[in-house]
Parts: sequence; C-alpha cells; structure tokens
Amino acid sequence: MFMSRWKWAGLAVCSLLPVLLMAGCSSAGYRDGSYRAEAADFDQSGWKDYVQLTVSDGKVTEIEYDAISKEDGRKKTEDLEYQQQYRDAGLGTDPADYTAKLEDSYLECQKSSGVDSVSGATVSTGRFKDLVGALENRMEQGETGTVAVTVK
Repeated sequence: MFMSRWKWAGLAVCSLLPVLLMAGCSSAGYRDGSYRAEAADFDQSGWKDYVQLTVSDGKVTEIEYDAISKEDGRKKTEDLEYQQQYRDAGLGTDPADYTAKLEDSYLECQKSSGVDSVSGATVSTGRFKDLVGALENRMEQGETGTVAVTVK
C-alpha cells in the first residue's frame, strides 16, 4: 500500500513526540543516598519548609516536602486547622494536596525545572523548586546530608 510523504512525515512526528516531551524530564544520574534541604529560616507565619530525598539506582525514588512549625514542631500537612484555613481562603488546594502534587511532579521529571506549578500554592511551589534545585548538584556529586537554603 502506498503512503504519501505527508503521511510518513506525520507518522515520524507522532513517533518522536513522546521522546521529545520526555527529554525535558530526564535525570542526569544522581548518586545514591539521602539528601535534605531546608529553609534557612522560619517564614513570617512560623513555618520552615524542607525536602527530604532518597536516591536509588541514580533516580529519586522517595521525596517528602513539608514544613515544620516553629511553635510546636508539627508538620503543615498534618495540621488540620491550618488546612481548613487554606481551604476557607478559597485557594482550591491545601498543604496535603499541593505537597503531594509537587512530589509527584518531581518524581516524574527528576528535575526542579520540570516541576509543574500548583495553582493556589504559588509561593510553596517556588520554595519547593528552590529546595530541590539546591539539592540537584549535591545529588550529582554525592554530597549527602542537610543544606540550608534561602527561599523566596
């Protein structure tokens, strides 16, 4: 059966599209270990954001993004009163929701530049990207441990 040049060209583009889309989400090959980044200071609301990562076989396999309270050390994602305040503000998300979305987005792409922003959590998205971005070079070099990061 004869296939026109245009059909071949279309088939070639469709075949390459998934490869091109994933090119922005490939990892550079990280060194196995545990890595942690945390905000250098508590924010004006008394929260300190952090990211804890585990790398296995060159990929981030586990990630936890949260914030701890200066007041009593509780996690933001477990503070039901704070989550309700977030929902009452009409933001369309809450800390338990947006942290899971950010974590999933990072696990998929393995790069801070590939993380999708979460509507209603613009500041937290920026902080997350700052924290994981600070860890990426350390993960390439195998520099485990905790690093303090000035977040926006």
